Amino acid sequence: MLFLLLIFMLIASVMVLCVKKSRESIYLVSMCVSLIFEFSGIMIFIAKKGGYSREILEFLFFSLEIKTKIQYLFITFDWMGYMIAIGRYLFPFFLLQMAMSYSMLPFIRQNINIKRLTVVLPVSFLIIYQPFIYRKLIDRKPILQDILVQISYAWILIYVILAIFLLVHEYLAITMKFCKSQFGQITVCLIGLSGLYILYCGQDPGQVYRFYSYGYAWSKGIGYLQYAPTISGYFIIVIVNIICSCIGFFALLGYTQGNFESSREDIVMERKFDMAKVGVSVFVHSMKNQLLSNRVIYKRITHMYDEEEIDVQKIKDYTLQLQEINETMIARMDELYRSVKANAIHMVPVNLREIARESIERFHGKYPGQLVDIRLESDAVILADKTQLCEAIYNLLTNAKEAVDESGTKEGEITFLSHNERLYTVIEIRDNGMGMSKNQIKKIFDPFYSSKNSNHNWGMGLHYVRAIVRGHLGSIRVESKEGIGSSFFIMLPKYTVI
Repeated sequence: MLFLLLIFMLIASVMVLCVKKSRESIYLVSMCVSLIFEFSGIMIFIAKKGGYSREILEFLFFSLEIKTKIQYLFITFDWMGYMIAIGRYLFPFFLLQMAMSYSMLPFIRQNINIKRLTVVLPVSFLIIYQPFIYRKLIDRKPILQDILVQISYAWILIYVILAIFLLVHEYLAITMKFCKSQFGQITVCLIGLSGLYILYCGQDPGQVYRFYSYGYAWSKGIGYLQYAPTISGYFIIVIVNIICSCIGFFALLGYTQGNFESSREDIVMERKFDMAKVGVSVFVHSMKNQLLSNRVIYKRITHMYDEEEIDVQKIKDYTLQLQEINETMIARMDELYRSVKANAIHMVPVNLREIARESIERFHGKYPGQLVDIRLESDAVILADKTQLCEAIYNLLTNAKEAVDESGTKEGEITFLSHNERLYTVIEIRDNGMGMSKNQIKKIFDPFYSSKNSNHNWGMGLHYVRAIVRGHLGSIRVESKEGIGSSFFIMLPKYTVI
């Protein structure tokens, strides 16, 4: 049963690696592979060693028939022992490496030598525990047997405890709900895997190598396998194993699903933009229709001058129609131009307060009476194309203003906030307007989608904002509830001057 759960976790972690090729994904796959190596060696050893209760054997192997087949596999104790050694000494190393890569503690992030030092113990013990070297050392100095057991078990526990501490510390330091939820999944997964590892890491490879030696009983190995458990004890053992395995598996599954959906959204959005290229031809056709309308209005005005009495009011109405059509065309062409221009982004270090000031100044050029509450968590410096990013934020502020006006509330609020979250500097634009339904949220970044009057809103604004943010190597997220309001989060990679 444990094998099946480990295989499922390996499949899920490989899926994460395929969807999101990152250093952390490689660590995750390596941890699962390490556990499989360790468990394979332990279970083959248990099958060959025997001497355990029927209940334990059925829990580990499903049936005694499977146990018997494994028992008669042609494999040496040296191979079994070194399989255990590989898993035993690499798992805590990859776990700690992953925890340090997630940690935002300054002394870890700024000192690369700390990560390098963690390699020393795992590599040293993998060398020492090579069967030939291990036997030579123990034959010359038998006392090294107990010393190696104590030292290896001590640093293993230190690595695991330190890794869990870093993960929990990082989780508690996160304040934004969706960031905390995503990081919580991987934290729970790693804690579940660590719990499963701790249950079996007591099996020292040396005990396997020296199975036939006089001092075989020098180590008890896996504690709960050393006695015949009662019914209640057996159930506790099974429950602990299952809980650790399921916590790791389902948390990893949730994390994998989140990464997959995020990548799928990117792919779908790219396809939609490819389809939007077809929409450009529709745009050109629309412009043609508008120009034809202008021609008709122009001819009507011309005919009116041939009449004996000129209707001044009607001329004014026609002139107003021409003006509205022209303004609409200019706005749409400007939006299309900005969307195309978003592909050229030149980023330099910019102060976040400067971004906030210029974005709000531009917003006040259109809505001079609308107050914007500014709440910056820190005076951070970000790497950005100031013109492009301010344009994107201006679009979000404009959307917030329109949502507030549409709601009809007398106490409309628009807030510009910033957050420091792990690897990101987050800009949030929040309003207490109409809010959006879940169906609308799924579509708002689609090109040419608009829930507003299509005569004045072409539906490229938020798609343009998303393109700008992606050009800054960031991502954008929205949270909204109907009747309560919306929050748009621009997540930009932190810029650190070393």
